[in-house]
Amino acid sequence: MYFSFRALSAAGAVLVVTACGTNPPPVVSASPSAGSASPSASASVTPSGTDTGTPSTTVSPSAPAANAVVLQPKGIDGADFGTPEDDVEAVLTAKSGKPDDSFSGPVCELNDATPYGRQLVYGGAVFLFQSKRNGNRNAARTFTSWVVNMEQPLKPSMRLADGYPVDTTFAKLKREFPRGKLTSVALGETAVYIFRTPSGIWYRGDDNKTPTDIGAGSMGTCE
Repeated sequence: MYFSFRALSAAGAVLVVTACGTNPPPVVSASPSAGSASPSASASVTPSGTDTGTPSTTVSPSAPAANAVVLQPKGIDGADFGTPEDDVEAVLTAKSGKPDDSFSGPVCELNDATPYGRQLVYGGAVFLFQSKRNGNRNAARTFTSWVVNMEQPLKPSMRLADGYPVDTTFAKLKREFPRGKLTSVALGETAVYIFRTPSGIWYRGDDNKTPTDIGAGSMGTCE
């Protein structure tokens, strides 16, 4: 499952992580549409227990450099969500070099009032930016979300914040984060499952067993 501008669509609806449908062809699969409605939860599980919101297990997908870009609940180290695109891109370039790829276009081609977005691709990680509503390619954009495809390795110059596992299941996440919530979002005849941790980091999968993406930032629907 892999959103960004390459989005998951079904029956005319698209679940996005700041973006839905632009230049790249759609692929079956997540980082979120800011400014749009949050996805409706057709199923919700709230485990009992006490959760401080601070994960207890530290899991990193690799052994990153000491000055690696740290993917955090509110953005990245040195640049929270809402930071101007140029400032975030400067941080990414300084620590990880130029992106492997980039895409830009309307955040949602199904809506004439959509913002204009851009994404930067670094290995399995995608960083998304978007303008205000009715924006164009020249409009100022801000950092809105990041998403990591858990089936692809992170670059050595990047790592997840401590305590967020990449080899996990939704059942394990519910035990690790008792105050987290698992919801399902219906898209036509299919559904997407999303587990949100108290900190804001979310996991997403196309079944209720194993997530395929982890990310942070806004998420909504494009229809």
